[in-house]
Amino acid sequence: MDFKKRLMIITVVSISGLAGLTVTPYHSSAAPLTEGSHSERMSSLTEKESDAEEQIGLIAEMIKETENEADKLVMKLEHTTDELEDIRTEIETVSATVTKRESKLQAQARAVQVAGQSSNILRFLMESESLSDVLGRIDVVSTLVSANQNLITIQLEDMETIQLRERDLLEKQEEQFLLAAQLENSKMTLEEQMAVQESLIASIALERSELTEERESLLAQQQERQRISEEMQSARTEAESTSSITVSSESEEENSVSLSSSESQTQTSGVVSVAHGLTGSPYSFSGTSPVGFDCSGYTQFVFQRSGRSIPRTAAAQFGASSRLSQSEARPGDLIFFNQSGSIDHVGIYLGGGRFIGSQTSTGVAVASFTSGYWSNYVAGFGRP
Repeated sequence: MDFKKRLMIITVVSISGLAGLTVTPYHSSAAPLTEGSHSERMSSLTEKESDAEEQIGLIAEMIKETENEADKLVMKLEHTTDELEDIRTEIETVSATVTKRESKLQAQARAVQVAGQSSNILRFLMESESLSDVLGRIDVVSTLVSANQNLITIQLEDMETIQLRERDLLEKQEEQFLLAAQLENSKMTLEEQMAVQESLIASIALERSELTEERESLLAQQQERQRISEEMQSARTEAESTSSITVSSESEEENSVSLSSSESQTQTSGVVSVAHGLTGSPYSFSGTSPVGFDCSGYTQFVFQRSGRSIPRTAAAQFGASSRLSQSEARPGDLIFFNQSGSIDHVGIYLGGGRFIGSQTSTGVAVASFTSGYWSNYVAGFGRP
């Protein structure tokens, strides 16, 4: 099956499955049990639990498939990046060749203009011994002129071919960026669906424990699962309702709010220093360590190393952050991106139109958000 179609199926199944799932809340005022109803309720709970566990198994398989597709996409991105580097090297080579050809044409043009050159060509023709000799010499002169025209044609064709190939590769790379964002979103949806099912199982276990006088400890588990599920869904709802904002290329000094020198230094030497220290770490789908990071795994790791705790996913980090305008953002804050309809990428704001993050094409590296690819997808700034 075509990769895009499979991705669409996973996303649709995930979203429709999430919409159809509800968590049965605990009701402390449930009717007292009788001997007959006890068995019925236990049987019903067992059936619901079995269904939920089956759903968890299916979701886990879809998450695994999404991760596999992401791994393949990362390899394709690396290949496309290598191709772009090769084509840019080829452009440099062709440009050098064009320069040499232009020098040659200019030299030939100057030679024709030198005193005596035109008369030499005329003398060359006049010294013909016969009509056939004249025709032959005219053919020689025509061949020289034609050769120069061919050089000009070859120059134009070479440059046009190379530029078309570069443009095609850039379009291919942008399409792969968008597919990567869709995969991240698909996995996030599946994880939310998993949280709902786990919350359902916790709820079932709570009701069962009520029948077996183990209610108290399982109630806390069920509430925690419920809280996590609600936080994830709330963050997703807020992320999906956020529109992209327009960014400017102003300097860091013009964009930042006034800070005391000690506060600014603490922010920079903390989060920003840790962030730069991980430069070069490779991109890894679902990665959370220097061996390999995805975007939100990287930001979470940096903040943990700086003594601050933030959620795991880009959408959850967005939901847990205070909204900032670009003029209010300062180095060490988070910058969020929306490539596929909701928050699907996050990095650490550095000021001056730059941020550092774990990108699928570069791993952990500094990038611009005021020009190039990321300038089209900035969704906002946040401070955890």
